[in-house]
Amino acid sequence: MTLRYLSLCAVATGLLFARVSFAQQMGPVSGGSLAAGAVAPILPSNGVQLSDGALLHGGISVEGGYDSNIFYTNDSTRLGSAVLRVTPFVDLTNTARNGEVPSGLFFDLRASLGYREYLSSNSNITRLRAFTPTANVNIEHNSNGTLALGFSDTYVRVQDAPYTETGVNDDIIIRNDNIALAQLRWSPGGGRLQSILRLTNTLDWFDTAALKAGNSMTNEAMVDVSWRWLPKTALYLQVRQGYVVYLNNDDASGLVANGADGKNSSFPLRAVIGIRGLITEKTSISLGLGYQNAFYSSGATTGGFWGSTTAAGELVILPIFATKITFGVHHDFQNSVVGNFFYDDGAYASLAHQTVARLVGQLWAGYDHRRYYGLPGSTDARIDDLIQATASVDFYLKPWAYVGLSYMLAHNSSDYLPNMNLSGTNYTKHQIFARVGFTY
Repeated sequence: MTLRYLSLCAVATGLLFARVSFAQQMGPVSGGSLAAGAVAPILPSNGVQLSDGALLHGGISVEGGYDSNIFYTNDSTRLGSAVLRVTPFVDLTNTARNGEVPSGLFFDLRASLGYREYLSSNSNITRLRAFTPTANVNIEHNSNGTLALGFSDTYVRVQDAPYTETGVNDDIIIRNDNIALAQLRWSPGGGRLQSILRLTNTLDWFDTAALKAGNSMTNEAMVDVSWRWLPKTALYLQVRQGYVVYLNNDDASGLVANGADGKNSSFPLRAVIGIRGLITEKTSISLGLGYQNAFYSSGATTGGFWGSTTAAGELVILPIFATKITFGVHHDFQNSVVGNFFYDDGAYASLAHQTVARLVGQLWAGYDHRRYYGLPGSTDARIDDLIQATASVDFYLKPWAYVGLSYMLAHNSSDYLPNMNLSGTNYTKHQIFARVGFTY
């Protein structure tokens, strides 16, 4: 087994935890971030050679486990269930069998269809069975390393339990997210100076009737200019300007921030300066500090010195071969499905290790202190403390077969107890899964 293969396994494991973190950042109605299946790794030396420039990969993962709190309720009313998840996928790429990416046109097309079944005698739980498709397209054209034009589109459909055991099918949380991105990267003169222009369109769409007021479209333009003042360390300036518009402003459901006129559009702006790259051979950092403003059209918006400040930092240490330790902190705001927005102060840490014996493991833990503003009929902030943790270990029997275990924890504590079905404010949720997977 090659070191390249081990690296790919580690990347696949990391993508699982990255996806959990990203989903949680999207707001309190996370749409099943903890319900996602394992990400199957791909070994470039496998696959069916369709032509000189196209490899077709495929695989499937089968997981069995237990979810301790299906409906995100408090400890006195929570219900658990055994769960079966099956996730087949296909991937078409022109990455070479040795793992090299083409210097000209690169493409990678991937699709999966997850199926989740609850093994319970409770009909209110078994009705939550779901198919969850995902699709991703990545295309990039690189002109001798100086100019690169890229495009990507990712679609994810997730289905999660409502926050109460109502037994009504139309209360199931069904969320569709599509993120389309176009990027132009320019690196003249050997790459010491680099500029990136990125345009992003995000469509967030709920099929759930009670949540349709949260349907939104976000457009964002980003400019990132960096200067590499050391061989592998750069100073950068990044400016991001967005526009968030809600598509159902005539919806007077409980999500509406200010009466029956609909949720409020905003123009989120962030301008950050920072440094990123190596500080020693085995240590790298990423630091950023800048200005932020939500510019909501009505109702609560960001303000004050701390509210107008965005900051983030990450330290990565490689103490020994094949071991990676990461620490990070951040202060930011996020647009919210409930209310207008929330401030997010958080910290996280992770440990990843891989061995030549085909064993790959990772631990991750994070804490977020969130303050929500613009809640319906309230001028006070809702305060949530969210703790998340994941652990995963996989053993690769062959380059095309693996077995593994995973554990996930989500604990939320809130001072907000609304008189409405959409709560999910105080809960503890555990998930544990064993899995077997095959890829080719």
